[in-house]
Amino acid sequence: MLESDRIGVAIIGQNVYVKPVGMATQENSLGIPDFLDAMFRAGCTSVSFDLSECLGMDSTFLGVVAGAATVAPHLPGKTVIILNAGDRAVRTLKRVGLIPLVCIHEEVLEPPEEIELRAVDFVHLPRTERERLEKIKKLHEELARLNDRNREMFGSFIAMLAAELKQNR
Repeated sequence: MLESDRIGVAIIGQNVYVKPVGMATQENSLGIPDFLDAMFRAGCTSVSFDLSECLGMDSTFLGVVAGAATVAPHLPGKTVIILNAGDRAVRTLKRVGLIPLVCIHEEVLEPPEEIELRAVDFVHLPRTERERLEKIKKLHEELARLNDRNREMFGSFIAMLAAELKQNR
């Protein structure tokens, strides 16, 4: 992970705004699910992923998006909004089956100027290697639940993580 690869978050009204800069990977996204859960419990009703500066997404980050789309409070309409996604990002979201679960905002949208992005605080990050592996496994299980192709693509990885977790109790 490069020093410039990071994910910033902010709360705008009842929306959680998530902006990956550089690569969105397991190295910088493992705290996002717990943060989103806390924000939904606090009254937020949607999450926006601004991909304008995202250079790429690994399967763990895609699992974050899947988890937000399937676990978020289910109000009328979709609760996950994808902003400023280029063709490559849209193809990636489509390939793993996320398009039906999210709302893709077609026009370029700039966040409010006064927005202050913060890193997810340490409270939401895995504290141990075991917690980190459990989180990665859970996020990949989110992707695998979306369709047969993902089950096939991520099944071996999920099984490997399960075996490692079982071995290292």
